[in-house]
Amino acid sequence: MDNELMIVDQWGEKFGVQDLNDKKFLENITPQQLENIAYRKKEIGIAFKKVDEVLKERLHQGEQFPHIIFSETKRANIDQSEQTKKAFVKKYGWDAVEVKSPAKLKRKYGEDIQQDLDKVTVYTTSQRLKYE
Repeated sequence: MDNELMIVDQWGEKFGVQDLNDKKFLENITPQQLENIAYRKKEIGIAFKKVDEVLKERLHQGEQFPHIIFSETKRANIDQSEQTKKAFVKKYGWDAVEVKSPAKLKRKYGEDIQQDLDKVTVYTTSQRLKYE
């Protein structure tokens, strides 16, 4: 494909966007190639976040772009007042309300809550990518 966006690794190996969207292609490359692509993705992701940040700042300052604008979106949130929570518990039971995370509870009530949290906190493990 002409003028295709490509990632080039440190050995000059080129990977086009079409390749990166092809799961079979990715399944058949070497572990070294996949790791190199992953590092390039990480670097590009950081750069694109900065591009978005500057773009949003400039839009907030009133600068206009021919094909990029802010759009209005609505997000539904439930009122978190004590009255609402009591009404939902009364009508729907305790499953209608949720206990805040340990971090949120600590921010709200301070370190004094830690002893109570130690008694009820459930720890789970998950896996995430770590780049060394």
